Amino acid sequence: MDRRLPPKALSTAASLAALSLLLACGDDGREETDSTPTSGIASGVSATAMSASDATTADPGTGTAGATSEGATSTTDATSSTGQATDPLTTSDGSTSQTTQTTQTTQTTGQTTDTTDTSNTGLPDGCQQVDFVFAIDNSVSMEGEQAQLTAAFPQFIDTIKNELPTDDFHIMVVDTDAETRCTPEACAGAPHDTCEGQNGHACTADFTACDNVRGAGVVHPAGAFSSNQLCTLHQGNRYIVQDEPNLVDAFTCVATVGTAGHPSERPMDALVESISPPLVGPGGCNLDFLREDAILVLTFISDDPNVEDENSAMQAYESVIAAKGGDTDSTVVLGLIPGETVGCPNGNKPNAGEHWEDFINLFGERGIMGPVCEDSYNQFFQDAVDIIVETCMLNPPE
Repeated sequence: MDRRLPPKALSTAASLAALSLLLACGDDGREETDSTPTSGIASGVSATAMSASDATTADPGTGTAGATSEGATSTTDATSSTGQATDPLTTSDGSTSQTTQTTQTTQTTGQTTDTTDTSNTGLPDGCQQVDFVFAIDNSVSMEGEQAQLTAAFPQFIDTIKNELPTDDFHIMVVDTDAETRCTPEACAGAPHDTCEGQNGHACTADFTACDNVRGAGVVHPAGAFSSNQLCTLHQGNRYIVQDEPNLVDAFTCVATVGTAGHPSERPMDALVESISPPLVGPGGCNLDFLREDAILVLTFISDDPNVEDENSAMQAYESVIAAKGGDTDSTVVLGLIPGETVGCPNGNKPNAGEHWEDFINLFGERGIMGPVCEDSYNQFFQDAVDIIVETCMLNPPE
């Protein structure tokens, strides 16, 4: 700072002694600086930091603090200092951000304008949790479709990891029935071919009560074209969690549900039941799967042209929204289905897939449908990523 006294303060007749006395009185030429913060300042910045620079506002879309639209004005007549680094600011999450301050001086008025530019890092940009449900038709015609789903999953989840600001996922697979064709009664007699005989895994393995509940997370696929094993998941849940050592292998194990399922496929019912209070609440098969602050991504895949679901499209929609506490903006629904609309017509069933179309359409831009008859599902899931990311950004943590 230029601490010289203004020329008018000195008389031409002043003596050296008078000048010395004046300086000894402590008037160093400093003028009062207005450090009052402006409105909209980002939380977590200390008062000390605020007095050193203008208040800044946080951009909720990027988590980056930018200069205020109206910089505070300092009345000091100091010469300008450009690119001077100040102490780092501490954000609300404990991270630090270096502040670079540029000062412009107006010679005629003695005023300076602070054009502080700040850049805060470490702030959350969107959702911090995502809950995925995959409802997979496990009827006799679904061998190829299941293989295509597991083939598309690695690229899909890699893209999700790269695009979303979190890798805190719950991933659950459910099938579309309560009982398979391989019930104890059926296995005691002449079991269906998909049970692979009385000595097949579907007839001889030990199953729990939850293995026979529609909507419960699948961990023990059995029957033809299935994993035919108990899939041991990290932390012992019926769904995959964040720290799963090998996410792709775990998903492939549970998602290869096979083709021994009941011929009445009910994927909409399975989705509704998977996140219902009896299953996600105390004592439920899917305990703690559904998280209040997570966005929800529901995917179902079926080639059935018939209407087997007991829930209507509207009933299923209302149940899903109720499970999310009435929030209509935190759920994405992806449906791989038959029907003329998606390019998979069924000559014998001209209305194939229409009830699923109605369900998906209720979610607006967050409802996406694709052809179950497609040779590859990679593009379908890649296209869905943009909607999932957009939904994530609309639902930052509170």
